[in-house]
Amino acid sequence: MACRCALTATALLLLLAACGPGSPIEPEPDPDTLPEPIEIPEQGTDSTLDVATWNLLYFGSKNAGPDDEKLQMARIRDVIKGTDADLWGVQEVTSNATFDTLLTHLPGYDGLLANDSTVTHGSDYYTGGEQKVGVVFKTSMVRITGARLILTEFDSDFAGRPPLELRARLTQEGTTRDAVIIVMHLKAGEDTASYRKRAAASKALKEYVDSTLADDLVLIPGDWNDDVDESITEGRDTPFRNFVDDSADWIFPTAELSEKGSRSHVRYDDMIDHILGSDEVMEDYEEDSALAYEVDEYIPNYAESTSDHYPVLVRFLPP
Repeated sequence: MACRCALTATALLLLLAACGPGSPIEPEPDPDTLPEPIEIPEQGTDSTLDVATWNLLYFGSKNAGPDDEKLQMARIRDVIKGTDADLWGVQEVTSNATFDTLLTHLPGYDGLLANDSTVTHGSDYYTGGEQKVGVVFKTSMVRITGARLILTEFDSDFAGRPPLELRARLTQEGTTRDAVIIVMHLKAGEDTASYRKRAAASKALKEYVDSTLADDLVLIPGDWNDDVDESITEGRDTPFRNFVDDSADWIFPTAELSEKGSRSHVRYDDMIDHILGSDEVMEDYEEDSALAYEVDEYIPNYAESTSDHYPVLVRFLPP
């Protein structure tokens, strides 16, 4: 008797296996099934606003980064869920579809990338297959009220990755306040040309935030690709000296990690991932809370399976 199989693709495969000749045909595995989770110790707290930045190493790319994409997604899931930070600035996401799938594995979180349809001018500067910055956040703590790209006229100085500016409403211990989140990914490289691009980007950024956001609560998580004490470029000062010297208005809470000799990259000794805060938010910074979270202690073959950067975190007390 002939099989009548006007069904789903998976059901078709099963019926062909049952009534067709030869070896059974195995159905394709569920694309949403990920490897078993690994426990990552919590770093966020119920009372603090926990902010992180993390470079996800070509997340979603089939041609670069970790070979096993589902394993990479599983470990990113594990780190975000386990760490329990409230707001993540992320970099090097290459696939919107992969990012959307990740969010389905993070109940209680939402997120968006720089080329999302809600981001003003986003698709003008970020295409589907290139590295993108973005944000992941707990919906109980963060609500995005607006999103746009800024400093697009300095696109080259930002290595073709202009910053993503988000207007956000933060709720902490029953108190709600508005904030501006700027996620960045600056030019990589120890060469002089790359250093000059980072310095030019820092100059443009500071002129913008000083003139536009002088009275706002501002957080700038990112892969800055350089350190804040001295540059990774030999013989050079930090390219972010303009921010470092203006400590009345702008503070890198992650600078304490540089002072301690911490690192945020698996293969290098420098802190190149940082979080910058305006004086308005730094009033609530929890002293000594900055952490370069070396999660390779928990994840086997971390640099090959997950990322070559560590998550970097800071905490803020209730206002």
